[in-house]
Amino acid sequence: MASSSGPPRAAPLRSRGGYLVYSLAEGSGCTAKNGSAGGGDSDTSPFELSALFAPQLPEELLAEFLIDEIPGHLRSDGLQTWLHIIVSTRSGIGQAPSFFDGVLHPLLEALGLAPLGLGLAEPAGESWSPSESGSEEGGNVGYRYRYQLTVTQSSNTIRDFARGLAAGADGKANGGKASGRQPEENGAVVVVPSRTVVLLSGDGGVIDLLNGLDKSVPANFTPPTVAVLPLGTGNALFHSLHKPHYTAAAAAAGDATTGATAPAVPSTLVLGLRTLFRGTSAPLPTFQATFSPRSRLISFPEPVLNDEPTTPPTSSNTTPTQNPELEPTHISHLLGAIVASYGFHASLVWESDTPAYRVHGDKRFGMAAAELLKLSHAYDAVVETRARGSTKWATVKTRGGRFNYVLATMVSNLEKTFTISPASRPLDGQLRLVSFGDVGGEKTMEIMMAAYRGGEHVGMRWGEGEEEDGVGYDEVEEVRVTIGEEDPRWRKVCIDGTIVEVEKGGWMTVSRAEEERLKVLVDRSVLSQ
Repeated sequence: MASSSGPPRAAPLRSRGGYLVYSLAEGSGCTAKNGSAGGGDSDTSPFELSALFAPQLPEELLAEFLIDEIPGHLRSDGLQTWLHIIVSTRSGIGQAPSFFDGVLHPLLEALGLAPLGLGLAEPAGESWSPSESGSEEGGNVGYRYRYQLTVTQSSNTIRDFARGLAAGADGKANGGKASGRQPEENGAVVVVPSRTVVLLSGDGGVIDLLNGLDKSVPANFTPPTVAVLPLGTGNALFHSLHKPHYTAAAAAAGDATTGATAPAVPSTLVLGLRTLFRGTSAPLPTFQATFSPRSRLISFPEPVLNDEPTTPPTSSNTTPTQNPELEPTHISHLLGAIVASYGFHASLVWESDTPAYRVHGDKRFGMAAAELLKLSHAYDAVVETRARGSTKWATVKTRGGRFNYVLATMVSNLEKTFTISPASRPLDGQLRLVSFGDVGGEKTMEIMMAAYRGGEHVGMRWGEGEEEDGVGYDEVEEVRVTIGEEDPRWRKVCIDGTIVEVEKGGWMTVSRAEEERLKVLVDRSVLSQ
């Protein structure tokens, strides 16, 4: 039988007088499925998709989960509408290919969707049938709609793909070869199709799309709709967009007056699948971070052999001459949708991003944090803010004039249970600043642990009289951070996981962006709040 913890339900098999109910098992030892996203030759997989035939289901279950036709955002005719699926091989602990092969590909196949290049033979077993949907589109029973599959080959694959969309052409991947049909010209007007991009990735996939699209685009360009299947490490955007589910389940679990059993919260991947098949599109709020002229993008090389994760990078081992990946890539600005930070958070993201750390998934943050907290560095910076509707800048004051933490965000959560901005709501578009001064490693850890308790760090105060200080939490229109550090180790800023190093005396400004660049699939309940 269907349960609240299962994935989205398949379309009804009307000819058989019943329904297929799909369930997803997650964990080691699951049986691997053959697929096409390069998941490897292992006989086991972290995921196993199962199907159960049910002759009848309760009406309330059908109302919530039934898929009786392919949703509009997944219908791809190769002309006016396109469906793209991007499998990010480096996200998180590398489970995206296994998830595509064992879960997403079979679900799409059951609905009659196939990747470009496959034949028009009928899918094995029962599948959604156009004749049963009442639609006359397409004309083929079975694989009526096609999607373009992109498996990342490097850290530039998603940005290159997005640049192709911005240019009015299909994204390029798999060795730079364009796939699919090119847009046609109607007089002087380029016909740009509507696109849905399904990202099997973490937050980095979203920022790569955003910044790949940050170029001149045709006047009639339609922002693509992004569906995120959370296969990264923190998955901040996904958890923030789905936080109402977590909050409702927690409230139900804490209400002992009803006498009813609280519904279980499905896994994040099941929530992602439900949103993919039953969600609706909404504009994604974004911000722009602008940097001083000599700022540069930096990243660790891949792979790194015999790396010691307990040895954080320093100014002596991150110079361009010793690390080819750190050759200057100058950058003027980046777009983001999640977080722009300086101080402890930015250092943590940077120093936990070695390949040796990444194999530990979200545990890597705790490992790197322990090393940073031992050092308890106080960051030399001037932080200023500007409120909405104002032209005046206000300086953020801290005791001692230095900072441990400066973070501007548009989301509530950086991890599923780490609530950095409790006042943030999905898609509210408000930029908020969280900050505190030089409090030492022990106090920093206390503040961070309070964030894991539903955002209890907000409002924390300590000291008395002139020594009183606390966690700052403010709505802002713009933030400016000017960095005075000598050592480049402490001059890193983080934009949605991308690291930028600024020069001594350099700066970063962060402000809300007005132009719509992406849409995002969300649960329909989000728009009714």
